[in-house]
Amino acid sequence: MELRQRYTWTIFQSIEYAGELDQMKIRQSTVGRSLVSLRMVDGERRDNLHSKMYSSQEDLKQLTDPQKVHVDIAYRGPHVSFPMGPNDISNLIEGFKNKKLLHIHYVYGILHEAIRVLRTLASLNHASTAVSGQITVCGDLHGKLDDLLVIFHKNGMPSIDNPYVFNGDFVDRGKKSMEVLLILLACVVVNPHEVYLNRGNHEDPMMNARYGFTREVIAKYKMHASPLLSLLAEVFSWLPVGTVIDNRVLVVHGGVTSQLDIGWLQGVDRHLMLDVLWSDPQNSPGYTPNTFRGGGCYFGPDVTATALRNNHLQLLIRSHECKADGYEYTHEGKCLTIFSASNYYGPGSNRGAYVVLQGPELRPHFVQFTAQTKTKYISMRQRVGALEASALAELRNKILASKQVLTHEFKKCDPSRKGKDS
Repeated sequence: MELRQRYTWTIFQSIEYAGELDQMKIRQSTVGRSLVSLRMVDGERRDNLHSKMYSSQEDLKQLTDPQKVHVDIAYRGPHVSFPMGPNDISNLIEGFKNKKLLHIHYVYGILHEAIRVLRTLASLNHASTAVSGQITVCGDLHGKLDDLLVIFHKNGMPSIDNPYVFNGDFVDRGKKSMEVLLILLACVVVNPHEVYLNRGNHEDPMMNARYGFTREVIAKYKMHASPLLSLLAEVFSWLPVGTVIDNRVLVVHGGVTSQLDIGWLQGVDRHLMLDVLWSDPQNSPGYTPNTFRGGGCYFGPDVTATALRNNHLQLLIRSHECKADGYEYTHEGKCLTIFSASNYYGPGSNRGAYVVLQGPELRPHFVQFTAQTKTKYISMRQRVGALEASALAELRNKILASKQVLTHEFKKCDPSRKGKDS
């Protein structure tokens, strides 16, 4: 049973990382941060979508001015007042629970407020538990609104006594990426000293074009999609790349290098994608290119130990990889992976988790959860069976999508048409 589960995870991760590798190849063939206009999204050129280049930030600001988009009297979704307060976050959550779409007037307002706050921050957040005595770190959410709501239900809303770090990959793959992002940005605007958002490798228009966020925005906001996608890219570009907690714990989405310098990271140009967003830990020592994903590197336990020692840190917390139990220690307990999207590869595939660092020692307390009730109490055999079926279906889809290319290559290996590789 364990062997079946391991092979199933290998199928999912291979498909996932192959897609990321493709996107990194596309990125390397582009100039600067512009997107390749000839790439297609659902058969439509992206020239007039989020790849559209506005002549200035002022043009984009004018196009997305909330005051130029009026809320119709027939609108029945949640309302937001500006400046925002805790009640506005509650209104958003209640509206999204009831499957209401937030009016573009309020969307623009939240995004502009978020940019205003994020622009004032350094590239590296510094969080303190001196007042709260604790801090909660959450991993990838990937558009899974139910998981975010479970976290808030179990752990409480952000406040001066209950600060949070959300460690990137808020969007893509899940169907509620916009809702997750808006709630988190609203939390930052209302609680700028209690909520810290780190950028993940999916807070990037290039990744969004492949993994669903772009399509979600187009489907939900149609005529406003072009300026909205550009404004979202602007928000992503201002997200800090990491958070240091009490000068002892470093939280970044991907990983570190032995040359990591916290001082350098503090002032780095966060508009550029960095290895800290893409890297993964490995069991063997050293630091090698991450050819599986196409971005970042694999870093060994010696690299983690050196990076922590040189920066007077005790622990690295990162995300970026789905774990069956929602979290995993590696590198002799110095590297902690936390992943908060449950059922990531399919119903019953994994639990989500978050970690609460408590007290002066920052003792870790883990909370695991599964958002969908129907997957909570299934047996191990049922869980592995469901995961296996989902993996095989995904693999079949990938094979069928490449049928023409595969057939062509097979014919080259079988010129006599005997139906077997000679």
